[in-house]
Amino acid sequence: MKTLALCALALLCACATAQKPKTRDVVAAEAARDDRAMRLFVDGAEQLARGTPKSLARAEELLTEAVQLNATLWEAQYDLGLTFRRRGDLERAREHLAVAAELAPQAIEPLWALAECELARGDRDRAAVLLEKFVAIEPARVDARLALAAVQRERGRLDEALTVARQVLVKDPRETLALLEVGRIYRARGELDVTELVLEKARALLPADSKQSAPVYNELGLLALTRGDTQLAFTHFARAEELDAHFTPAHVNQGSVLLRAGDYEAAERAYRAALVGEPKEIELASLDARIGLGIAQRGQGKYREARATYEKVLEAHPSHLPAIYDLAVLLADFMDQGKDALPLFERYLAGAPKTDSHRESAERYVQDIRMAMGSTP
Repeated sequence: MKTLALCALALLCACATAQKPKTRDVVAAEAARDDRAMRLFVDGAEQLARGTPKSLARAEELLTEAVQLNATLWEAQYDLGLTFRRRGDLERAREHLAVAAELAPQAIEPLWALAECELARGDRDRAAVLLEKFVAIEPARVDARLALAAVQRERGRLDEALTVARQVLVKDPRETLALLEVGRIYRARGELDVTELVLEKARALLPADSKQSAPVYNELGLLALTRGDTQLAFTHFARAEELDAHFTPAHVNQGSVLLRAGDYEAAERAYRAALVGEPKEIELASLDARIGLGIAQRGQGKYREARATYEKVLEAHPSHLPAIYDLAVLLADFMDQGKDALPLFERYLAGAPKTDSHRESAERYVQDIRMAMGSTP
């Protein structure tokens, strides 16, 4: 009994020690630390908003210190994730955006940014999960529902994609962006006549000479391509460009068709047209055009120019997988620089999802280059 009593007393003492209140000095130190973290966050957010390479570097410094002082400040974690995303570091961006989403489960901003980050990596499965959470929190957000529909379409979940897009049309039958997505889904299903009916309905809802109609003509062009009518496709793409000279997808689609036809010179012109008016900082929307431009330059034997094009992309977005892969192929197959290509293929494989279409090819390249260099995996 005496032993049990002593144990109970020791346990009570331990509990009392664990629950010992913080001293005024400790409380004051924590308050000062949190206050400094908040000031660093505000300053870092201002630098992030400026968006220049120099200000982004400074934002990373400030926000990193902020989260070191107060790891529970979700806004700082979120802005740090955005900073890494803008600087092209997808892995570190994901890390901080995921922390922000965990700290603030009802906040929609981290979910959206994290979904976009996963899409940039090619992980559509993870992006779909995040967008579903977003829609559950903000069911009225049309853009989120349509983003989810697009991701489900790209995953091959066509029935699920159609359900999501139709939910938007139930509330607003005149929502042309939803009609465009429904058209894309039917085209993916091979129901081309239905696709045309949906797109024509969208076209009828918009002013004939409005920039808003450019995406409709772009989709009509893609439908024509699916039917094998290249001439009609180009007519629709040209109409989209006429309505909106800066509508990048139409230029990119023209370039893609020209690449398949082997007309690399004309493809280069189309991709350069897509980049007219682009700011000095390479935007995410222009990446497909730049990758296409590199392929067109490579097709003309302009290997150094193609290399510079890919390297410029990677300077702004170091984790962009298509640029990493295409640069590696250029070096390995066209410039006889397998040794320089090897780390790029390895970098691609480290970041690419298992389902990525180029994984098998990249693995063969790695094996072949290593064998040629006399090394083994």
